[in-house]
Amino acid sequence: MSRNASVAKGKANLAYALRAQMAIGSGDYTSAVDLAERAAESSPQDAGIRGLLGNAYFGAGRFASAEAAYNDSLALAPGQPQIILKRVLVQIAQGKNGEAVAALQAAQGMIDPADYGLALALAGQPYDAVQVLETAARAQGADSRVRQNLALAHALAGDWAAARTIAAQDLSADLVDARVQQWMALAKPAHAYDQVAALVGVSPAAADPGQPVRLALVQGDTRVAEAAPAPAPVQVVAEAANVPTYETPVSQPDALAPAPAPEVPTVREAVASAAAISPEAPAAYAMASNFAPKPKPAKAKKPAAARPSLGSAKGVVQLGAFSSEERVSLAWDKLTRRFPTLRNYSPVSARFDGPRGTVYRLSIRGFANQQEAISRCQILRGKGGSCFVRSTAGDSPIQFASR
Repeated sequence: MSRNASVAKGKANLAYALRAQMAIGSGDYTSAVDLAERAAESSPQDAGIRGLLGNAYFGAGRFASAEAAYNDSLALAPGQPQIILKRVLVQIAQGKNGEAVAALQAAQGMIDPADYGLALALAGQPYDAVQVLETAARAQGADSRVRQNLALAHALAGDWAAARTIAAQDLSADLVDARVQQWMALAKPAHAYDQVAALVGVSPAAADPGQPVRLALVQGDTRVAEAAPAPAPVQVVAEAANVPTYETPVSQPDALAPAPAPEVPTVREAVASAAAISPEAPAAYAMASNFAPKPKPAKAKKPAAARPSLGSAKGVVQLGAFSSEERVSLAWDKLTRRFPTLRNYSPVSARFDGPRGTVYRLSIRGFANQQEAISRCQILRGKGGSCFVRSTAGDSPIQFASR
């Protein structure tokens, strides 16, 4: 293949991958599947493209096809914890709990304990999940996601008192009630896919024709992946919620075509953050939202002088909960370095005493109205932060030590 032809092919593959990622981000899974399949057909030996295809199938509710695509990605690059986790989720959605648990146990050291524990709970092992998540929740730096996953694991194990108590460490009373109601619905699934679909935010496809045979992975002369058979039709779940955030698979060179010229961006760069399926899971903090593509960094601007906002809305945006007041101060310092615009608001803290100990909530206030608080939290999440909006509950200004 000539150099010009190689450059043209590289640009075409990049365009397919980027358009597929954009389609996933906008919720257009039909287009995402078509574009990702074209990208995989053009670059069959690229683990990143195979992972992107799996994300497109996952978002479309085609769990069997997603499993086949993730299998292909892992065959090309085995050490991908985020792809292993996603494959586990689609296996659970198909009722393959034994395979899912075995895969989790084999990759335990690679997967974030918060994700590992919740996946165990979804695979029908809530008591084992509680043990894993309790250890993670006691670890230094444990955040609200770990605690909320622990609360959900207790709920799936039938310990509703513990679930409510732990959930209350990070949520206001009104939100705890709503969260527990959602968990009650999750605790009695009618189908194997109900829990995954709700937490991931997808609607199971009425039928899954399987991954096209032309996309079956071939290494050398040996076919190592066949098209997934079409499963029996399933009912579509009413409303869904959100999915897990992960690292980028290591993209492999295309063995069937020369690599594009250096000036053409690689497909791996194009799909660097995998693809978004949904922004967040209301049923639980669920797993980290790594499907969401990370926004391109904006050009550096000289930050304006920080000023506390003077809005009088009663709502606050909670940024986290910590084991001591000292950790609240450290967290605020770290967060404001990462997100300088937080300095435009007033940091506040509230102590919460529960049966399992005391935590200190870190929040910001000073919003003109509730909508501003919601918008600020959405912007923060879009930049990789963690937060939620709640009503004021004993929050008072943080007294920082002199430095």
